[in-house]
Formats: sequence, structure tokens, C-alpha cells
Amino acid sequence: MEGTTVRKTGSAGAAIGFALMMSSLAQAAVTVTTPAVAADPDGYVYCKVVAASRTAIGIVATIRTAESADVTEFGSSWRVSRQASDDGLYHAEETSGSFNDAAQYCQAQITGARRRDVQVTLTVFDANGQPITTVEGQ
Repeated sequence: MEGTTVRKTGSAGAAIGFALMMSSLAQAAVTVTTPAVAADPDGYVYCKVVAASRTAIGIVATIRTAESADVTEFGSSWRVSRQASDDGLYHAEETSGSFNDAAQYCQAQITGARRRDVQVTLTVFDANGQPITTVEGQ
């Protein structure tokens, strides 16, 4: 009888431990950085992060210089809950941009989503608002 009780308790403990581990993994931050680009002197750079997940998503996207200084000057965000989406997933989009000539790359920190469910792009625009180049985060 004692062995049975220990096994049941051990199984329950393992299940709880696994659930806690999965919960913490879902909330672990994923950092995605784009390759460096050369900003157009009269234009701007624009970073876009898109993610989908079964859990709520948090995104912070920043535009950085070669020295890692944050030169983000504008941005926006958009979120959709599972209840409001057609596929039952949370959806999030975050944008950031900079007119700073030293802007080189985008760094995004995402919580609540797996790396494979996150897309990060950085686009350089000229003075007329026309895209010059786009790179994807790695």
C-alpha cells in the first residue's frame, strides 16, 4: 500500500513540475536581432515584429546603433486576443522606427511566443518613403 501511495504522489509531482516548466518556457523572452543595415541619410528605418501564440504575447522592439544605443523615435502596437481571432490564437504586431542616421538594426524581445512563431523585419526607406532594402531577423 505504501509503494502505491508513493508512486501516485511521485507521478502527481512530476506532472505538476512539467506543467510549471512548460509555463515558464512559454513566458521566457525570445530575443531576435536583424542584421545591420545602412540607414539612408534623409530617410528612416522601420522595424516590424509579428507573432502568434496560444498564450498572450508581449513585444518590445527597438532600433539600435552599432554601439547598441537605443535610437527608437516612433512606433505602434496591435494585439488580438484568442477570443477575437478566427484561429483561436493570440496575435501581436509591434513596430518601431527611427530617422537617426546612425540606426543600424532592430532588436526585439518577445514573451509568450516561440521563436518559430515570430517574424522580424527591418526596412530602410529613402527620403521619398520608398523602401530601399529589407532584412529579416535571425
